[in-house]
Amino acid sequence: MEYAALSDKGIIREQNEDFWNIVLDNKGNPIAFIIADGMGGHKAGDVASRMAVEIISQEIYRGFEAINSSTTIGFLEKAVNLANDEIYKYALLNLNGTGIGTTLTLGLIHSGKITIAHIGDSRFYLIRGGTIQSMTRDHSFVGELVEKGVLDQEEARNHPLRNQITRALGYEKNIEIDFYNIDVKKGDMYLFCTDGLTVKVSSDELLTMLEQEKDLNVILKNMVELANQRGGDDNITAIIVKI
Repeated sequence: MEYAALSDKGIIREQNEDFWNIVLDNKGNPIAFIIADGMGGHKAGDVASRMAVEIISQEIYRGFEAINSSTTIGFLEKAVNLANDEIYKYALLNLNGTGIGTTLTLGLIHSGKITIAHIGDSRFYLIRGGTIQSMTRDHSFVGELVEKGVLDQEEARNHPLRNQITRALGYEKNIEIDFYNIDVKKGDMYLFCTDGLTVKVSSDELLTMLEQEKDLNVILKNMVELANQRGGDDNITAIIVKI
């Protein structure tokens, strides 16, 4: 397995509110990949994304050896809910109840499958057999319009309300998490990324970059550069995994 990650604050934003991690087991093997995008315009969005990634990473590291194929989703649900509770309590105690939140997209590899837990509008792409497919739903106002057929992907990327998300980790006491189980196959590639990339670069363009270059770090650099060339008005974070 090969993997690489890159995060960039973009051109416009003063700070990077994205956070990511690759969780390794006690033998140094990668077992989980996590990205989070602190909610723009909300106080301490960077705190929310960092807390989410750090808490969930710690829970995965501690509990990975005890899980099996039938308990993976329940295990991740517990970890994500713990992060949600801690972020929610942090805002109550330190920010006078002002809500902070973050997107979350993570993949845990176990028992021949990758299990995805997802909240918000960051994405998980599966690249297989010369095709690219977003396996996650955008929990956003614009994402719902795309699902209803009101907008196509190009219109969605340029919509003025594209950053208005409908689900976030830490913003409310109770959360709804999407889960996906996908078989791991040799030759698969995975792309985890925040909307700072997907708003600026189409899935077809992402696929072309993934197919034309072998070095994962070079691919990530090219993706970030293209997003910045097209405005760079958001933080940009991506993780690529090659099975």
